[in-house]
Amino acid sequence: MGEKMPKNRFRHYCAIVLMTICLSLLFAYLNGLMMDGTVSYLFINAVYLAVLLYTLETNRIHLRIANNSFNHYGMIAVCYGICCIVVTGCYFLPAFTFPAAGIALFLGICSNIEIATISSTFLCLILCMATGGNFYEFAAYILLLFTGAQMAKTMQEKKYRLWGCMILTAVSVAVPMLFYYLSYAESRLSLLFWNSAFAGFVLILYHISADRLYDKTAYSKIDFIEKILKEDYPLVQDMKNYSKAEYVHAMKVATIARKCAAEIGADEMIATAAGFYYRLGILEGEPFIENGIHLAMEKCFPDAIIKILSEYNGEERLPTSKESAIVHMVDACLKKIELLMGNNLSSSWNQDMVIYQTLNELSATGIYDESGLSMNQFLKLRELLVREEISYDNND
Repeated sequence: MGEKMPKNRFRHYCAIVLMTICLSLLFAYLNGLMMDGTVSYLFINAVYLAVLLYTLETNRIHLRIANNSFNHYGMIAVCYGICCIVVTGCYFLPAFTFPAAGIALFLGICSNIEIATISSTFLCLILCMATGGNFYEFAAYILLLFTGAQMAKTMQEKKYRLWGCMILTAVSVAVPMLFYYLSYAESRLSLLFWNSAFAGFVLILYHISADRLYDKTAYSKIDFIEKILKEDYPLVQDMKNYSKAEYVHAMKVATIARKCAAEIGADEMIATAAGFYYRLGILEGEPFIENGIHLAMEKCFPDAIIKILSEYNGEERLPTSKESAIVHMVDACLKKIELLMGNNLSSSWNQDMVIYQTLNELSATGIYDESGLSMNQFLKLRELLVREEISYDNND
């Protein structure tokens, strides 16, 4: 991947790195470590961060975080920061009281099991190193975080949440008590109190925020696309300020592309957004395609939209998806009709003929051969575009 990383994603990367380093330096300071001990902490940080950041990127690319690849890790960074604060607080509490299951649970909701397990394991490790925790304490935390990370996925379905909460509570209280007994051959009532209190707090917090967090993760793609299509979004305003005609054209492409996508069962949101931003590069000038891709990446647009922008007009790449073919067809018809509006093309019959001719000529070139669009779907789209009663005057 030779593309430049979007600024939002890079900022959240840096935030995660900075929080990790600050946590380790704080523990090194609290323990009075000399330079060699501090450097050892930082070396562990380097290994952990390399694994975490690589895992974040591979999971994003393969659609394993919120089922999209445009994720800029904002929610993950916020959750990770809160977890770092909790770890810092637990430094001053008795051993075996770190709520590892709760940490992994919320990290798992914001990301996935793999990322939650990696980050939670590091937080447990750095805490045990700082407090001088023994093998049994670390083992207890590992077992707890495995449970919490798995429960994050299981309790995504509401029917499992009651049982999940019961299991999480039982494990959060019983496991530390068991491993403490294995370590010291005795039990402590204070340990029961701390772990019960933490388990109760985690369950209350989960009950309050679960629906919101799961919904935000599941629907982040839809929310994001709706956001970038709102009139007050910066790029929408830039398009409007650049040219009213260009803005009206973009709105019409988006509107018609959405209807076309619904007609053949394609992704309506992707088709709408890609239709509006199809000629985004015009804001920056030549080269239009490269500049459009750059602007879209800067704003962390979904890869599906960026790919359609890279296939603009079939100049560098032919359309490789149904949504890309739809946007190309709509844009081509609108451009042709806009071009001929001044030549007495006023009757619907003339417009019909222009659409038939334009699409038939495009289809004959094989431009849609790689899009997955069937002949039946092409004919459906052609008929819909002919039926579409929209003014093509860009002075609307």
